[in-house]
Amino acid sequence: MEIVTVRGLKKYFGRGESQVKALDGIDLDIEKGKFTAIIGASGSGKTTLLNMIGGMDVPDEGEVIVDGVTLAGLKEKELAVFRRGKVGFVYQSFNLVPTLTVKENILFPLSLAGSTPDPVFFQEIVDLLHLRERLEAYPRELSGGGQQRVAIARALIAKPAILLADEPTGNLDSKTGQNVLGLLKLSVETYHQTLVMITHNLELAQMADRIIRIEDGRIRA
Repeated sequence: MEIVTVRGLKKYFGRGESQVKALDGIDLDIEKGKFTAIIGASGSGKTTLLNMIGGMDVPDEGEVIVDGVTLAGLKEKELAVFRRGKVGFVYQSFNLVPTLTVKENILFPLSLAGSTPDPVFFQEIVDLLHLRERLEAYPRELSGGGQQRVAIARALIAKPAILLADEPTGNLDSKTGQNVLGLLKLSVETYHQTLVMITHNLELAQMADRIIRIEDGRIRA
């Protein structure tokens, strides 16, 4: 069963002779509960595609459907509700709030939505990602791997339909990156999540159930 359906997706930047086709007619189905890796060179269009699936950007042409929600025509407020309820984001730069503790950072998406956390689920995530002893620490007191584990917990806490990860190990050394990705994959398997991850690292991509290669805005494999 597909959780993401993309049809005829096009996105252009610039005009005239300087126009760049970031996405040049993408058709893609992503299966629910699977780990999909998207690989490609810088400028190939993979981040643009991820942003389209996450409702962070609007295509010039084409359609994106995520967990039954058609994104075309949604107003910005509706897109914000979609992102809060359906999508968990994990970025290369962690994007933690430095003035909040680890616990507060994890619960931050629920605070924005005015939702009450599930205490049992919170404890499960904290234990799975080895964060129980660091809940009162601040991001600056954690290693890069520790900060990324907090970012993963934050992405999972609202029980999103899909996790989107943009180079989640890009700021980590090789060993830490493998450990973090292993935990991310374990989280997905434990909670039957769907993960779509962008990476330049072919070795890490091999951990995925499916690998998609993008070149010049088109899917090549």
